[in-house]
Amino acid sequence: MTIETAFKGTNVRTALKLDEQATRAALIAMLAKCVRFVDANKTLTEGDEYKMVLDELVKGYPTFTIEDWRLCLYMMAKETFGGYYERLKLAQFVECFTKYEQLKQPVVTKIRQDEAADFERMRTEALRHITPEFATEINPIAARVTAQDWMRGENRLTYTEREEMEKRAKQNRWQEVHQIYTPEPKDND
Repeated sequence: MTIETAFKGTNVRTALKLDEQATRAALIAMLAKCVRFVDANKTLTEGDEYKMVLDELVKGYPTFTIEDWRLCLYMMAKETFGGYYERLKLAQFVECFTKYEQLKQPVVTKIRQDEAADFERMRTEALRHITPEFATEINPIAARVTAQDWMRGENRLTYTEREEMEKRAKQNRWQEVHQIYTPEPKDND
């Protein structure tokens, strides 16, 4: 599991609203597994300590997903964030969650930038379909129509005007091509 996949998971607060008992049980099970794996002398032993740690972490890190918790606790078990020196209490969990959040920040920024670029691309694509084809500054005949008038239906080109414009454009292109490939007539003096 990576930080990118963990970011796209279910938010802990949302999960707590949907099914509080199951979510709390899952998070406490993750905490207990990490505590057992680290095997520190001074650690969480009672249910109240687990509850306090859980409540503080949920309150302190509201943007974390369940997958973030799993990945962070796995990294804690691997001692990615440093050793615990025989102590694993609330302060060590907060410290490790803070370090994980710092690791997560550039990844989240990149994901948000990609989302913004995707949104801009989709917006541009959507606007391309509603922007009138003949209401641009490039076309002098269509430039007489403002975008507001076009959307109101006023001063739009009729079908015959549009057909005439296309016919002239084709003729102009044909004449340009014909001039390129047709040799100049010679004088017979």
